[in-house]
Amino acid sequence: MSIESKKHSLGFLDGVRGVAMMIVVLHHFGLGFFPAINYLNPEKIHLGNGGAEMLIAKTPLNLFFNGGFAVSIFFVLSGFVLSYKFHQSGSRKLLTEYAAKRYFRLLLPVAGSVVICYLLHLFGLFSHQHVGDITKSQDWFHGLYSDMKGLGDVLKNIFLDVFLNNDNRYNAVLWTMTIEFLGSLLLFSFLALTGNNKKTILLHILVAAVILCTDKKFYAAFILGSLISKLFVDGFSFPKGWKGISIKLVLLIAGIYFSSYPQGFFTEQSIWKPLAWSWTNSYELFHVLGAFCILFVICFDRNFIRFFSIKPFLYLGKISFSFYLLHLAVMCSLGCFIFLQLWKPGTYFVPFLISFLASMTVSFLVSHFYYQFVDKAGIRFSEKMGRFITKGDVSE
Repeated sequence: MSIESKKHSLGFLDGVRGVAMMIVVLHHFGLGFFPAINYLNPEKIHLGNGGAEMLIAKTPLNLFFNGGFAVSIFFVLSGFVLSYKFHQSGSRKLLTEYAAKRYFRLLLPVAGSVVICYLLHLFGLFSHQHVGDITKSQDWFHGLYSDMKGLGDVLKNIFLDVFLNNDNRYNAVLWTMTIEFLGSLLLFSFLALTGNNKKTILLHILVAAVILCTDKKFYAAFILGSLISKLFVDGFSFPKGWKGISIKLVLLIAGIYFSSYPQGFFTEQSIWKPLAWSWTNSYELFHVLGAFCILFVICFDRNFIRFFSIKPFLYLGKISFSFYLLHLAVMCSLGCFIFLQLWKPGTYFVPFLISFLASMTVSFLVSHFYYQFVDKAGIRFSEKMGRFITKGDVSE
């Protein structure tokens, strides 16, 4: 899911992706150790009377722990980056090349992560099953890495099920890969059919609106990302002065409100009660809309572009795919093992903090080398396969 464009003007998107990746990581630690933050459930508090946890859960502060929002950012960013050169050139051949290599771009990093998780399971190095009873997160922890079978099933999972059947049994974070892969193909098909003309913007809006009315709302994020990309290429800018500032502010407030919509079941107790409409059926609608609003403002504001272009964010973006693929396995093995060794009745935060810091340190180290030796290899492999598959194509 790493941004592959090397255009200097798009470097800030890597920074945005890096920040979104960290939100996913915090989301998983929250699910595992402070479930009240994500579920808005007062029965799952851990610290004192739960004031701090419920403050985060009941306010937009939960944005920093909101995994649904973060993956929506991933999908909108993918839509932006994968459509960017097409909006510049209008070349349908480019879409064919992108479609040909998309599967292979994701395959090697995904396969490596599945093998790592399978080996951790095989050697009994996962400790999360025992932690759930302590952290009040049994329903989540007990479902992770719990249905692993033999080598044949591992290979089927790697080459087929992860990308087509939403099967994340061997690495829980891979639930996004089916959406990432099929959403990319949907985007390429949409662009090939609609072309690059004056009606493109309206078509983006109409198609995204239709998808948001289905139960596949995350797929609309790719179309909305392409819409931002189209406007970016066309040189869109907000009005100058207070009018432009006001529009940005409204979009940001709306984006934060939508994006922080909780993934739990207690919205009637919160500021999001007005959004608890029965027809929406899930948080996905609001997270996609929120991610779109926030990224729209970021892409057309120099201050945000400068902010997300600082080196730490760019580095996070560079290793974000690797970190995303590996961090949960590190947390459920090393992190949970450390927590179990340190935890005693009456203690909680210190064992968690040490577990968190150790997991983050190891995740950074492993992700750095995974990026260098696996993720980069995946990019090179996809380029070769893309050229091989489209070798006989003729230009338009």
